[in-house]
Amino acid sequence: MRTRLLGLVVLVSLLIVPATATAESVSGTVTVADGSADGETVTIAPLDPGNELVENATETTVEDGSFTYESVDGAVTYFVELEHEGATHYALVDDGERPEFVLNETISGKLVDENGTPISNATITVTSQHGPEVTQVNATDGSYTIGPVQPDHVYTLEIEANGATYERTVSTGDDTANTTFELPTPTTDRDALTLGGGQPVNHLLRVGPPQNGTGLFVVETVSVENGADRPFAGNVSFEVPSDAEVVTGMVDNERTSASRTNDTVMVETTVSAQENATVDVFYRLEDRAFEKPVGYDVEQLAIQFAEYDLAQVEVSDNLAEADAPMPMVTSTGPLEADDQISVSITESNQSVASDQTDGGSGTGEFPLGLVSLGFVAIIAIGLAAYRYL
Repeated sequence: MRTRLLGLVVLVSLLIVPATATAESVSGTVTVADGSADGETVTIAPLDPGNELVENATETTVEDGSFTYESVDGAVTYFVELEHEGATHYALVDDGERPEFVLNETISGKLVDENGTPISNATITVTSQHGPEVTQVNATDGSYTIGPVQPDHVYTLEIEANGATYERTVSTGDDTANTTFELPTPTTDRDALTLGGGQPVNHLLRVGPPQNGTGLFVVETVSVENGADRPFAGNVSFEVPSDAEVVTGMVDNERTSASRTNDTVMVETTVSAQENATVDVFYRLEDRAFEKPVGYDVEQLAIQFAEYDLAQVEVSDNLAEADAPMPMVTSTGPLEADDQISVSITESNQSVASDQTDGGSGTGEFPLGLVSLGFVAIIAIGLAAYRYL
C-alpha cells in the first residue's frame, strides 16, 4: 500500500505546465452517481520508481465522462487528482493502467457525546488513503454527510469538536461508512500527559541571537504523550526566566495561545488520545544570560545553540558539552522540576541578518536559525549518539 506521505509530497511539488506530447496516450474515466464530472479538472503527476516527479504535472479536463493524458518516459506510476464539487479525489496507477474514478458512495453518520447527545458545530476534515485532504464539512447539528466518494476506499475523519481533535477511520463499502461516533469529553487533567515521544530527549531548548537588538531568543520544547482514553484539551506549562518576553506558543508547528502568570507560561494544547504532541514556547531575553527551573522531571535535557559556538558559552554544573555535530550541551544526569539550569553567552555575536528570518507578521519574527532546526530534526541527526565530555 502506498504511503500517505507520497500524496503530500506530490501535492506540494506540483507545478502545472502545458502537457508535452509523448508516444502514448492514456485514457481515464469518471463515473458519478446521479451526476456528471464533465468540465472538471484532472491533474496528472508522473513519478519515477523513487516516487519523485519525472516531469512537471499536467492538467486536463473531463469530457463525456473521460479524460486523456500522455505517458512520460521514465514514469512508472501516475498520481491522478480529480476536482469535483468542492472535493478532491485521488488515484495512483501504474504506467499504462487506465485510471477510473467512480463516485457513488456516501459517508454519513452522527457525532454524539457519552450521553448520546448530538455534538453541534463540529468540523470534519476528510483525508484520503493516499494522504491528501479530500474535503471538509460542518456537522452543525451532529449529523454529517460526505459524498459522493469512491467505493472500497479508506478515509480518515479528523473531527474538531469540544475544543479537541478526534480521529476516526471509515471504509466505503462496509457498515463503517454510516456510523455514529461517540466522542468522549476531553480531559483537562494535566496528569494525563507525560513527557514522551521525543526519545532520547523530550525537553529541549534552542538558544540564539534575536533578529534585531541584543539579548537572546529561546525556543523551549517538550514532547508530551496523552495516555488517556480521550483527547487532552488544556495547558502545558513552562517555567521561564523572570525577564522573558513571551512571543507565542506552538503545538505541532501550529501557533496557539500562550498566557503568563509570574514566571510560568501556559500554552494552550490539544493532544489526541494515545498520541504525542510537540509543544513549544518562544521567548526573548534582554540579556545574553538566564537562569530558570527545568520545570519537569527529565532523564535528559539538551540545549542547542544557533549562531554561537561553545567557546562563547558558560553553563551550570549540571550541564556539560555534548559530542555532537552542532554546539550543544546536555544534562549530566536526570534533573528534577525544581533544579536550576543557567546559561551565559560570554562574547557578543552578530545578530541574525534580516534575510535569515521567516519575516512573519503577528507577535514577532522568529530567527530562522532556531525555527528551522526543529525538534524532530535535531533528534534525527544523531542525538542518540551524543556522549558527555
